[in-house]
Amino acid sequence: MTEPQIIGISPSIEKIRQLIRRVADVNLTVLITGESGVGKELVARALHYHSRRREQPFLKVNCAALPGELIESELFGYEKGAFTGADRLKRGKFEAAGEGSIFLDEIGEIPLPMQAKLLQVLQDMKFPRIGGNQEIQNRARVIAATNINLETEIQRGRFREDLYYRINTISIPVPPLRERKEDLEPLIHFFTKVFKKEHGLDPYPISDRLMKLFRAYHWPGNVRELENYLKRLFVLRNSDEIETEIQQSMEEPIPERVQGNGPRPAEDAIVLKATQEVQAIIDSGRSFPSLKEIRDRAVERVERAILEYVLREVNWNRREAAKILKISYRTLLYKLKDMDLRP
Repeated sequence: MTEPQIIGISPSIEKIRQLIRRVADVNLTVLITGESGVGKELVARALHYHSRRREQPFLKVNCAALPGELIESELFGYEKGAFTGADRLKRGKFEAAGEGSIFLDEIGEIPLPMQAKLLQVLQDMKFPRIGGNQEIQNRARVIAATNINLETEIQRGRFREDLYYRINTISIPVPPLRERKEDLEPLIHFFTKVFKKEHGLDPYPISDRLMKLFRAYHWPGNVRELENYLKRLFVLRNSDEIETEIQQSMEEPIPERVQGNGPRPAEDAIVLKATQEVQAIIDSGRSFPSLKEIRDRAVERVERAILEYVLREVNWNRREAAKILKISYRTLLYKLKDMDLRP
């Protein structure tokens, strides 16, 4: 494999490059964290490249893209006849990786039952294929990545604490692009060369106005978003559309009611509803929930009400809603998915 290039001149990127070289040959599990689009897979590939495993396979598993029932067979394989449709033996990614590296992307999306099996494999360093009895030795190095807060997931009961400490032996956080704007120019120069080599796209000059907008922009999609903007620029040969799009994203006015000059959600009504529900439990003689359960339900209900209110006020402009709520765009998307909220 060719050497992965981690582009940037910021102190945080230099620190990541140093850390990669320091731990590349340490046979411990690494957890890479960061928002979507920051380059977590690039860091994983760099860890593999700079290790003694370089000539061995680097296999990626996107845990978010696989249905829960398929993850086990994808990771550990199966024997012929293990289940209906298993007409041949299949090696899983752990086995196929040999002495190379296996990259578990979006590990936070693995279902809880599968987390227990993965933990056992990481502890025992061996596993059977589905439907088999033979124990296969795991010799691959495990590199995991996530764009969600696993500690929060542990508190919510969605991620095993013991698995978290097992995969988080070495942690490499990758900062978002908005926190390292000095890397913009090196990244633009890098993508310019890549587009020319891979797509035959001639460079297109970045105007001073567009560069100023790039430096002021908050980059919710991080390096991946920058790459896509540059591709459009090099293909369309006109920066007006991109400048307008970024300008609108940065300057879209916030409705007065959301800014605090008008009516707010009825917090008192939410509290009243909660006390009525508690009274109903008492009157019915049902088992009374713990204070923690009551608190968790109340927090979820208030969060949902506030999210719905803000999103309605900004006509479901999710980026604007994230700015108002002072959370990252990715966190907002996760909450909408978690609460099944949609326009």
